[in-house]
Amino acid sequence: MSFEKLRDTVLINDLCAGCGLCGAVCPKDLIDFEGHEPVLRTAPEACGDCILCHDVCPGADPATPAAESHIFGRHRTFSERWIGIHRKVHHGYSTDPVLFERSASGGGITGTLMAARDRLQLGAVLAVGRSTTRPAYAEGVICRTDEEILETCQSSYQLFPYLRKLRRLLQAPEAERIAVAGLACHVQAIRKLQMLDCEIGERARERIGFIVEAACSSNTLPSGTDAMLREEVGVTLNDTKRLRYREGSYPGEIRGQTADGRDFAFPFWKAVRHLKASKTHRCLSCGDWFSGLADVAVCDGDQNIFATSQNGTAPAKYAKILVRTPLGEDVVAWAAATGRMVLWPGSIDDANSLGCERKRNRRASYELRGGALPAGPIPGYIDRGPIIDDEFLIPDMPDQARLPDKETQ
Repeated sequence: MSFEKLRDTVLINDLCAGCGLCGAVCPKDLIDFEGHEPVLRTAPEACGDCILCHDVCPGADPATPAAESHIFGRHRTFSERWIGIHRKVHHGYSTDPVLFERSASGGGITGTLMAARDRLQLGAVLAVGRSTTRPAYAEGVICRTDEEILETCQSSYQLFPYLRKLRRLLQAPEAERIAVAGLACHVQAIRKLQMLDCEIGERARERIGFIVEAACSSNTLPSGTDAMLREEVGVTLNDTKRLRYREGSYPGEIRGQTADGRDFAFPFWKAVRHLKASKTHRCLSCGDWFSGLADVAVCDGDQNIFATSQNGTAPAKYAKILVRTPLGEDVVAWAAATGRMVLWPGSIDDANSLGCERKRNRRASYELRGGALPAGPIPGYIDRGPIIDDEFLIPDMPDQARLPDKETQ
């Protein structure tokens, strides 16, 4: 019984990645979600012999070695542990002024998505937007126009069952081909699905035409954003009608508007401090900064956004773009050739990136503790000893949120 197996190997060990793909692949649509975690809304016997929800789950086993063999014909080396197999590294940014202005780091992810859609003649893009009924909550959005895609181009630090949005794409007899943006766990889930020798696996191979991945230090429960807003602004997530995590000049601020119409803003570094208190065991113990399995992977050009936000400096706004597959290379080269993106040769150093260092050190601390952990990309690999995470995030400058009183509006 598939869901019982999922429960026994993943859920009871707090290893659910919250990706939501189990809900998309269930043939009988028996899976709902409480927050980010799946729940079966009927008796387990209703699953019959189906094991799809367990087979696509990246929670305990991301199946990175098998996916690497399938995609690249080899496994990563120790030197590729945190970066993954890749063909090239570019630095770059979008030439679209609206996209560049709205984006967190130059439009590397959104620009690549839009280029893939046009180059590969895909029908739509799946990205993280906002709920129409709860405007401060993250939600998966199928975008078919440039403006819809541009509305999703900001970072969103909320954990929710994102890939649940793929259900119609995977279950319908006929559906459009799309590009997908995601984090490591999302990409791992999709690749596990695409390796399955069954009808829904074949549909995933045919219909998910391109994958762009964002580097991820760890994701955060919506309660983290709620606590952040309560502390910094004095409102709740439910009382916020607009929210952006990295808006304005690089590296961006937390900006939004309350339900009664007041605008607020505070520095991004404060969000990092708040959000770190609302993580799941699966996110904290994750062994992946990148999955290494997308066509293209993107991270900020700035290696320490936290420090940049603190000291008020404004380095050039650009992204680091890792090209992994021939398809990714074609799309990125086309984007540059058609003037959609400006690219120049780049490099990436995992040892000096704050996001990767935090991820590496947290993983090492969990490896020392033992217990249930998601498998890493290299079987048996153990990281060096950890540094306490707080040592990376010590604020050295005071700042206050800006929330005008109603009388001053």
